[in-house]
Amino acid sequence: MGFEIKLIEFLQDGRTPFFDASFQLISLIGSYAGAVALVIFFLIFKRRYAFFFLLTYGFAYLTQSIMKNAIMRERPFNVSDTIANIGDTVTSFSMPSGHVVCATLIAIFLGAYLFSLYKKKGTRVIITLSLIVYVFLVMLSRMYLGKHFLTDVLAGAGVAIVFGILGLILMYFYEKRKKLPAK
Repeated sequence: MGFEIKLIEFLQDGRTPFFDASFQLISLIGSYAGAVALVIFFLIFKRRYAFFFLLTYGFAYLTQSIMKNAIMRERPFNVSDTIANIGDTVTSFSMPSGHVVCATLIAIFLGAYLFSLYKKKGTRVIITLSLIVYVFLVMLSRMYLGKHFLTDVLAGAGVAIVFGILGLILMYFYEKRKKLPAK
C-alpha cells in the first residue's frame, strides 16, 4: 500500500483548481451520468444495446457493491492524512472502484457498437485507443481525487471486463437465436 499512497501523493503534488475541476468532470462522465447518456444514445440508435448494457451494468454494480462490503478497504484519504479528498464526500468503501466499473462497461459497449458500424482497421484502432484513453483518464481521476488506490481502479476494470464480455456474449447469442436485424 506504500507505493499506492506515494502514487496518489505524486498525482496530488501537481494540484491546481483546473486539474481539480477537470478530474471531477472526468469522474462524472465515468459514472451514472455517462451511463445514462449511453443508454439514451442506445435507445435512439440501438435499443437492444441499451437493454443488455443495463442488464450487464446491474450485475456488475451488484458485484462491485458486494465486493466493497466484503473487502471493506478504506479510502486513501482516510488512510493517509497526506492525501486530500477532492470534491464530493464518499462514505462507502474503496475496493473496487464503481466509477471505473461504469466507465469500462461504457467503453466496452460503445466500442462493440462502433465496431459494428466501422469495419476499417484504422478506424477501429482509433476507436479502441480513444476508449482506452477514456477509461485510463477515469482511473487517473479517481486516484488524483484521493478516492481510490491503484489496485481499486484495476479491480474495477477487471470486474467490468468480465461482465462486459459476458454481456456481449449474451447479446450475441440472443440476437443469433432470435435472428432479428440489429435495432
